[in-house]
Amino acid sequence: YIHYEFTRNIFSVAHLNSIKNLLQFKDMIKCTVPDSSPLLDFADYGCFCGLGGTGTPVDQLDQCCFTHDACYGTAKTLQSCSSVLDNPYTNTYDYKCDENTKTVTCLGDNDECEMFICKCDKAAAECFAQSPYNASNNHLPSSVCSSASRETSSFLTALTAFTVTLTLIYHNKIPCNK
Repeated sequence: YIHYEFTRNIFSVAHLNSIKNLLQFKDMIKCTVPDSSPLLDFADYGCFCGLGGTGTPVDQLDQCCFTHDACYGTAKTLQSCSSVLDNPYTNTYDYKCDENTKTVTCLGDNDECEMFICKCDKAAAECFAQSPYNASNNHLPSSVCSSASRETSSFLTALTAFTVTLTLIYHNKIPCNK
């Protein structure tokens, strides 16, 4: 019974934190795209914005979500992001929004995992701001996405994760043994 209660409490905290993380990401998008309604505009856009993702991104905005998913995938491989409460979906971070310049800054008091996740969300929010929004790609039928080549999707996922990792190594965000 004690183990059950402990496990239930851990998952309750993780669920609460995942909501906080989602709200942070929503607010970050709102910072870079102030006229948007992130939960309505982006939560079910294309093949990759929202939960899951299959097929091939349908446009530049959907590619932002595809890259964001790959960034979270890379984050999950970091030792600092591997626990139930310290992973991309449940971890929160510190950042600030400059409403005048519509820019986001991840703050220096974040630990390694928090900073990585913050930078994933920041890159996606900035990508959303630079990408055209095509209303016809919102709420796409799942058949549109599942009909795309799975091999292409797997290749793009691996390539994007590899590119994100190389970029982070290049900028000394991931230690590299020499």
